[in-house]
Amino acid sequence: MGFEYVYFAIIFFIAGIAPELTGFGVATISMALLPFLLPLSVAIPLVAIISTTATGIVALRTKTGNLFKYIRPLLVGSAIGVALGMVFLRLLDEQLLTVVLGIFLVIYALYGLFFKGHFLPTGNVTGTVTGLVAGFFGASFNVHGPLVGLYSSSNGDLSKTEIKDLMATYMFFTGLFTIVGHAISGRMSGEILVYALFALPFLLVGLAVGKRIFRKVNIVWIKRGIYLFVLAAGIAFLL
Repeated sequence: MGFEYVYFAIIFFIAGIAPELTGFGVATISMALLPFLLPLSVAIPLVAIISTTATGIVALRTKTGNLFKYIRPLLVGSAIGVALGMVFLRLLDEQLLTVVLGIFLVIYALYGLFFKGHFLPTGNVTGTVTGLVAGFFGASFNVHGPLVGLYSSSNGDLSKTEIKDLMATYMFFTGLFTIVGHAISGRMSGEILVYALFALPFLLVGLAVGKRIFRKVNIVWIKRGIYLFVLAAGIAFLL
């Protein structure tokens, strides 16, 4: 148990640094590491709680104005996607879900490493579809940032700060949908809440460190490092 808590502390400290540097990473890092120690039935709802907390804090810090017209179609699609993701979790057993997670992490990492400059058309229809797909993967594996980031960065009307605000706000509300879905499905437990309370202080310290060193690091290399790390974890799940 002692090693387990040290492991948690390190994971969530590092996961807390990531969103202040890159705009994503809490769930990515956590879902790449926690399943080596915890069953997915515990890790998935736990990471949903922690990721939602982190994105809520980042959204408050970077609030830029009224972005509701951009977020609304994403949230509409996300509500549907989260519901579908919950059904997906119910249908797959733990072993098969681990394989699916490994495949997803490998594809996600390879995309982040090698496919740059792609964009999506923006608008209500595309936003709703993007939200649906992202909500599905958010509910299934807590990883919904990449697709929304791709969609948000394709909007030429938004600044970098507004994109970060849009992403964090969207991910916060989608995280709330996901947490409610886990609760309704009976996946929340006292054990998960204890883990979340223990992880929270280390997450907050990580967020503070990330904000402090933001201007001193090469963001491109940090993102590449995260993707390589996720690729290695995905391969390990498949072995």
